[in-house]
Amino acid sequence: MASRILKALQEVGTHAVGNLNSLKVKTVANGALIEGADVDNFTLVELGFNADGERVAKQLSAVDKKAYLIAAPETRYLGEAMADFYNAVGDRARIVILEEAYTRFDTSAFTGTPENGKFAHFDPVTKKFLIHDGAHADYATASAKFLVVSNEDDMEYTLGAPMVRLEVIEA
Repeated sequence: MASRILKALQEVGTHAVGNLNSLKVKTVANGALIEGADVDNFTLVELGFNADGERVAKQLSAVDKKAYLIAAPETRYLGEAMADFYNAVGDRARIVILEEAYTRFDTSAFTGTPENGKFAHFDPVTKKFLIHDGAHADYATASAKFLVVSNEDDMEYTLGAPMVRLEVIEA
């Protein structure tokens, strides 16, 4: 016999995971409500306000818009995997302000081969960081630019997903 709860417990999430590596980070006061569509953690968002005057966040829609990192803490129940978590529409999320040469984070939301010294920017279409040699067409106009400073192969630390460590070059 089937059970809705059993089915939910057996499904494995595919959402992005990550870690903050900076000793301290600045966050947007009181976070922001997620608007428009669900957003994975450790991806980039843009901010605005709704009709009630509350700060809202939605997935970054263009490379040249001011970007912020979404890094909401997860509350785990029943042994959930970290890849099961995401920020749903209406949730209040922690929003990290990107600081040049200071903000470092790991993310599983990337494409390309992570090698120290390569560059990255966030692609609003794929909702992932694109790793490249700095010659990508959108890189020049990206408001947020990153340097690849490490990749992580320790699967226990990475929460079961390959991750890349990025440092903010420009925000």
